[in-house]
Amino acid sequence: AIPIAVPARLTMCPFEPKQNQRFDALRPDPTEGARDVLPRLVEGDPLELLSRCAAHLTREALLLDLSRLHARCLALVARRIEEVTAEDNDEWLNDRVDEAAAQLIHEEQFEERLGFPPPRTEDPRSSFLVGALGIEPALTRGVSVSFHHMSRDERRTFWRAVVAGEPIGGIAEDDGDTREGVLECLRGVIRAMSLTGLPEDRQRKNPDSESERGTP
Repeated sequence: AIPIAVPARLTMCPFEPKQNQRFDALRPDPTEGARDVLPRLVEGDPLELLSRCAAHLTREALLLDLSRLHARCLALVARRIEEVTAEDNDEWLNDRVDEAAAQLIHEEQFEERLGFPPPRTEDPRSSFLVGALGIEPALTRGVSVSFHHMSRDERRTFWRAVVAGEPIGGIAEDDGDTREGVLECLRGVIRAMSLTGLPEDRQRKNPDSESERGTP
C-alpha cells in the first residue's frame, strides 16, 4: 500500500456516545465570537473533529489534505456555533465536515479552471500521487480535481485498493463484483488520473502507452 498522511487509527469512525461534557465547547455564549470559541475547539479536540474529518475522507474517498480539512472545519464550527441545538449536535458537526470538504473541492476546481499556480506549501497528496502514479508535482491539483469528478463508487475502489491497500478479492466480495470487474474499474480510474497528470503534448502524442504505466 502507498503510505498516506492519515493515521490508521483515524480511518475508522468510532463515534461512541460520550458524556455531554464533550459538547461544552459548543454551548454558545452571546458575548463570545468565533475567536473566543476556537481555542476551546482546538485544545484537546473535545468534539473529535480531526477523527470526523479523517473518517469523512475515508468514507467519501476524497483526495484532500486532512490538515486543511480540519482547519476549515474548525473555522466553520466556530463561526456558526449559534446554530447548534441540543438535539442534533452530532449531525450538525458531521454536516460541517461535509460542508468544509465541499468548499475545498470547489476552491480547487476554481483555481484549476483559472490556471492559478499550485500552492507553494507542502501537500501530502502531491507526494502520494507522485509516488503512486508518477504524476508530475505541478499537475497533482488537476489530478485531484479530475478524481473528485468521478463517481463515489469509482473513488472508493481506488481508495480501497491503492490508498488503503486492500486486496482486490476482498473488494470484489464486498461489492458483489468479480475480481476482473474491480480491476477494470481501477484501470479506468488510474488511466483517467494519469492522463490528467500528463502535459498536454504528451497526452496528444501517445496517450495509450502513457496510461498503461498506471495500470495494475
